[in-house]
Amino acid sequence: MSGRFEQDYSSMSDQEFMEGISDTLRSHSFSSSPELSPRFKEYLTRNIPEQIDRKIDPLKEYPLLKLAREYLESDGWTYELLESHSTIAFGFEGKNGKWHCMVQTREKENQLIFYSSLENGIPETMIEKIMRFITIVNYRLVVGNFEMDISDGELNYKTALDLDGIDPPQSLIRNIIQTNLATFDRHLLGINSIIEGKSVNSALDIIETESS
Repeated sequence: MSGRFEQDYSSMSDQEFMEGISDTLRSHSFSSSPELSPRFKEYLTRNIPEQIDRKIDPLKEYPLLKLAREYLESDGWTYELLESHSTIAFGFEGKNGKWHCMVQTREKENQLIFYSSLENGIPETMIEKIMRFITIVNYRLVVGNFEMDISDGELNYKTALDLDGIDPPQSLIRNIIQTNLATFDRHLLGINSIIEGKSVNSALDIIETESS
């Protein structure tokens, strides 16, 4: 399969690829922040309890959530913890803007999900264009996918791990977080350009220029 906008790193090893992402995220342009917007805090407090599958004893430890916390703390991140909802949330600033991030775990199913979420959502008048944009982008992505709730314009980029039967090292957590952040930041220019009134094709060209 060939074409634009692929997460194509076939010319380098996995280690080189991840080291490149790590160097980018550790540059001065990227910083984590505990600040969450009122809109996102409302989402966490009102919506998460209805969406997370909590078919486990709330008095028991959350091993996957603990693993995610240990990685974030070892790397110097700050965050908000909703342990009863098996969720970690924090703000993030990349080269191309700020957004919200969330780690969710489904402990019974041994699944860990990481989301990057657009801070203010997509305006109603732009939802159709963004739908076309993320459909084209998703076709070329290797890891993760963009998703949008067309009822309210919530836009996320999601990466996930199924860890059933695996004792996961922290490097797995690092990889899905860093790949997610780098991918969301790269596409944020295109998303914002559509919100500002540019065409989908123009937004795709912007991403291609950013990636070259």
